[in-house]
Amino acid sequence: MKLSERFLGAYDAVRECDVSFFTTPMWDGFRSDLENTFLPNPPFSFLRNPTILKTMFVTAGGRWMREELAYLEGHMPEKRLRELLAEDFAGDPYLFNAKYMTSHNTIHTLYHLARHSAATGCDLEDIHNVVEWGGGYGNLARIFQRLGSPSLTYTIVDLPIMSMIQWIYLSSILGEEKVRIIQTPEVTLKDGVINLLPVCHLKDYQPRGDLFVSTWALNESSENAQKYVISTAWFNAKHVLLAFVKDASESTKADLIQKAAADGGAAIEPIDFIPDNFYAFL
Repeated sequence: MKLSERFLGAYDAVRECDVSFFTTPMWDGFRSDLENTFLPNPPFSFLRNPTILKTMFVTAGGRWMREELAYLEGHMPEKRLRELLAEDFAGDPYLFNAKYMTSHNTIHTLYHLARHSAATGCDLEDIHNVVEWGGGYGNLARIFQRLGSPSLTYTIVDLPIMSMIQWIYLSSILGEEKVRIIQTPEVTLKDGVINLLPVCHLKDYQPRGDLFVSTWALNESSENAQKYVISTAWFNAKHVLLAFVKDASESTKADLIQKAAADGGAAIEPIDFIPDNFYAFL
């Protein structure tokens, strides 16, 4: 049976679990929009869905993309960039660059990692365990599979509908044997694969990482969620990569995570071409 035909049945196992402690009204609305689109079966071109494009797939192009790509070309050999940027066609992503056959979103995602390496001296190829809070459709995990060690363990904590979107995207590209969705607390996290952990099951697990990553997702989570992650010391990770927006709205407060990161020694750096947006690198 095709992955898309199994989507609804797999989602039914996690769709009713309570995420209210971690989420915000903004993401409650996005979650409803995504369910309306992806159920019962995801469309082939799901990466062109308006909610996906609004929340997790950058299509700005222009100066923004040119500056990110110029930075990458200044920090990585062309052959390596071609390997890392080449787009997989699951979900039918918009392509913005013919030289690398890639989307702006993949350029944007790899740029986060390059900036982190430059700021911290951390060689991402030496990272063996990653915990990501809010993984979008799974693009950063896909890139890390190309970048990191063959034994990489990667855990994405997210809303159940997002865990399912990650499941269908990553399984389509990597094969189901490399993707493990935690539908019930009886299912254990597994080394050497991408673990998809719905946030409602987080209390039953203790994921640990060499690197903790959250690009805007923790910023858009509840204050309870931010305090929880901070209380774990970023899931005991030595290295941290955060991106966040300084915004006064109730749905995107960043003061807690910025202070915790800075107090822990992280460097706070502006994202020059995205006003009021910042990285925290440790």
